[in-house]
Amino acid sequence: MGVEDRSVIPSKPLVRSCSAASLASFAPDEASRRVWIEHLETVSLVPGEVLFREGDPADAMFLVDSGELAVVLEVDGANRSEVRRLGTGQFLGEMALYRSEMRTATVEAVGKVTLWRLTAEKLREMECVHPRLATAWHRQVASLLAERVSFSNVELKEPLARLAHALRGLAVSDFAGEAWDRPGVTQAAERRDEVGSVAQAMVFLVGRLQSYLEELRTATAAREAIESELRIAGEIQLSLLPPPLKPEERNRVDFASFIKPAREAGGDLYDGFFLPDGRFFTLVGDVSGKGVPAAVFMALAATAVRTLARNMAEPGELLAQVNRLLCERNVTLQFVTACAAVLDPSTGELAWANAGHPLPALLSPEGKVEWLDGSRSPPLGVFEETTFPTQRRVLAPGETLLIYSDGLSEAMNAQSTMFGIEGIKACLAGGAMPDSAATVARLVSAVQSHQAEAPQADDITLVALRREV
Repeated sequence: MGVEDRSVIPSKPLVRSCSAASLASFAPDEASRRVWIEHLETVSLVPGEVLFREGDPADAMFLVDSGELAVVLEVDGANRSEVRRLGTGQFLGEMALYRSEMRTATVEAVGKVTLWRLTAEKLREMECVHPRLATAWHRQVASLLAERVSFSNVELKEPLARLAHALRGLAVSDFAGEAWDRPGVTQAAERRDEVGSVAQAMVFLVGRLQSYLEELRTATAAREAIESELRIAGEIQLSLLPPPLKPEERNRVDFASFIKPAREAGGDLYDGFFLPDGRFFTLVGDVSGKGVPAAVFMALAATAVRTLARNMAEPGELLAQVNRLLCERNVTLQFVTACAAVLDPSTGELAWANAGHPLPALLSPEGKVEWLDGSRSPPLGVFEETTFPTQRRVLAPGETLLIYSDGLSEAMNAQSTMFGIEGIKACLAGGAMPDSAATVARLVSAVQSHQAEAPQADDITLVALRREV
């Protein structure tokens, strides 16, 4: 595959350049296709030409009219890998119409390719002038997102498969219940496990979407609707976080946590709970990207971790199982960095494994900080056969394990100066702290003081696990 990277300059919207038939999924009749053609631009690529690269600003979406595109994933420390091909009628980059973010993969032409190009400005124009056609477009995008969630959940057994089926029905329903199996989802929401948590989130989501549909029918702006969905996604994510430890559990382990998304819907996740054998499990993860795709992927990863962790022997084994699950149907081309750890409170034995995540830190009772160096494998969701070695050491009484996302160490102030490793060291050098909650509170306060009035650029997540004295 060539890597020639030429500026892709959209040509004028000429019917001769592309075939209107490729628009049929959201414009089934000739009249509606004629309207869409007036708002679309055409792009032509030669073999090997790059449409966009990972990290480029996302300012438009594309629909393949003819030819074939290759999606290439470029991960630091790993080989450049072609992960998917797109052909006639397939969409790419549709979330660029709803959120301003960077491209998450590189896309190249395999042979000669022609595409339709739609910008957010043109979509807003369609919403104002042709609301019926714009609604058909949004339903098509919702259907695509539903299909991706279905593919991602296929390995999580029958209950989650039923929830995915219901979610597909939502894309073509009025949310009243006939098309998306409301009774089945309501029944699943009564379960007291992870499946029940996901079903409860769906019931909550539908309740909010019913209100949103009424607003849409009274000509509420599409932009406001997307922002509403993002707020819902953020609330759903918070519902998937672990509940506080029970009083009897707090007597067995000293654990504290903090999470603050940078946007309504974030991509960070964490967990912390006792395993059946009495050991305590914790994990921090960071999903690539932002917005709806990251929120959906985060929900899948969090559910998979909590479901599989209870039967694991080692953290590396858990990461391998979650990695295989995420790789199986990763149609959104996302990945998750993660660090998982298990502590035996009675012996202090600590085991951990790392999947492309910032190194965990160890805080001594005197305030000295060291980072637990060792093997760090690629992120989850990239290569199916990746192994994740488990590493070990013994925590001394009073020592605290810190696992955090890069949003903490890379937090910037108005002068674009990072908080960094030195900021963490300086913050914790003030001497002994009574418990994990105090350690977390001191770090959070220091980061917020460093940021001051600067906007938060990334999700910040932190867990602290201390061996009792």
